[in-house]
Amino acid sequence: MLHDDSIPNSLNLEDLRFEPSEGLVIREPLGRGYGYWAGGAKVSYDQASGSFVLFYRQRVPLEKGRGGQCAIALSDDGATFTDVWTASKEQFAANSIEVGHCLRDPSGGWRLYVSYEYAAGPHWRIDVICAPTIDALDVQSRRTVLAPFEYGLPSLKDPVVYLREGTYYVYMAGPDRRVAQPRGETLAVRPWEATFLGISEDGFHFPELRKVFEAPGVDTWYGRRARINSLFPLEGGYLATYDTARTAYDMYEEQCGLAWSQDGLGFARIPLAQPWVRSPFGCVRYVYGLRVGNQLFFYYEYTREDLSHELRVSQVRL
Repeated sequence: MLHDDSIPNSLNLEDLRFEPSEGLVIREPLGRGYGYWAGGAKVSYDQASGSFVLFYRQRVPLEKGRGGQCAIALSDDGATFTDVWTASKEQFAANSIEVGHCLRDPSGGWRLYVSYEYAAGPHWRIDVICAPTIDALDVQSRRTVLAPFEYGLPSLKDPVVYLREGTYYVYMAGPDRRVAQPRGETLAVRPWEATFLGISEDGFHFPELRKVFEAPGVDTWYGRRARINSLFPLEGGYLATYDTARTAYDMYEEQCGLAWSQDGLGFARIPLAQPWVRSPFGCVRYVYGLRVGNQLFFYYEYTREDLSHELRVSQVRL
């Protein structure tokens, strides 16, 4: 973790803030009520085709099957998307599908990094699927690239993938390795999710992970979860969006925080008295910021009045 004094004084968060209730709905949940979600989105901008490449998953309540399906959709304006690929949890032999990220690789082909809870484990892991075109991605050809047991961890999920000068940087959520220390007869809630970074020359082999962002472990809205969802470049570094929570009660209604990084390797939490953006009915989570020229596109899950989550996009001009 960096110190607060690494955050540039010129950073004006108000110039970047969007009003989530005014965002454009791009995907709706499969049903109404708590537990129906459309989101978990990651988006890449493909310079070669001028296309926005969206991964999202649709989920139903726990008792109805959890994260049952995922899709990749394309757009030429970042707002109107057409599905070009879909897959089900049965194809993955999964209990549930969560976040994935699809991007073009240096050879001109495509890769989908996707996280799911493997039914035979069960544990969360991250696989990659490669193909010459997006519609040719074949779930049967998936290969596990980030298996948690290789690092002595019980789970790894929610990949955020960036390709910088031919090197793959994959940020992912994993368990915080700190344990709650008893104070006499008192037990405090322990931090329970941190962000790890894997760096790879080929995007397949990750010999080590480093923990780059963690929760402070204090009793506040940002106290016990630190899952980075995106980084986007600004002058002097990167602004990161992350999901956070106070206790397990907030597991499915996390809130959005911000962090600053000069190099993508260390992060300083930006002090905020309350979540950066939120819905009047619950949360705004999985906020993914994508910079295309001088335009910022924010994709996010938004809690509706009926407590389901829909996928929205808002735009901010720099």
